[in-house]
Amino acid sequence: MRGRADRILDAAGALLLRHGYRKLTIGDIAEKAGIGKGTVYLHWRAKHELFEALLMRESIALFDEVLAELRADPAGIAPHRIFPRVFELTSRRPLVAALVTGDTDLLGQLTEGNLRSYKQLANERGFEVLVRYGLLRGDLPSVQYALQATITGFYFYDSLDPVTGARLSLTQKSEMLSHTIRHAFECAEPGRLEPAAAEFVELMAELTENYRKSIYSSDPGTG
Repeated sequence: MRGRADRILDAAGALLLRHGYRKLTIGDIAEKAGIGKGTVYLHWRAKHELFEALLMRESIALFDEVLAELRADPAGIAPHRIFPRVFELTSRRPLVAALVTGDTDLLGQLTEGNLRSYKQLANERGFEVLVRYGLLRGDLPSVQYALQATITGFYFYDSLDPVTGARLSLTQKSEMLSHTIRHAFECAEPGRLEPAAAEFVELMAELTENYRKSIYSSDPGTG
């Protein structure tokens, strides 16, 4: 009954954006999905498990788009291209953006859940690939911390300066991030793009497959 699981997640996503995590109940989601409350529990045992599944599904959609682009154009793995691209795609997906920025008003305790830990682990492995293939400067101390702090600033700065932020399009912000990454964090000599892209795709494909298994692991139609 994967179709029913996705219908429940669709309802949960719509309600989450409107009301936030803390105000929602399983009953609200069941009513929105047009099913009985007990049916929801056939798929997920608790409210937080349902919403973690929702955030995983949102993340999968983003990863699938990135991986499709990398398979078509491995040069897209260059840090000045892939990080701004992820920034653009994340900014267009409010639930993923809330997870990245730790928006507790919208997600409540979900910002501290297993999903965030999985993403952190994937980030660390992804950065290791980029450094090993010479795409990021290995001579910089804590290059992952410095680059992630830079990217995070692009997510948050509009809240500090909304007037300037409103004057710039998402594409313009992405281009500024690209310029910053290229000149501050990339190696002077070109790295090995194709093998880095292949390993990165394999790594992220493994992550998305694990997400899919986790989302539908309690599906009564898959036993």
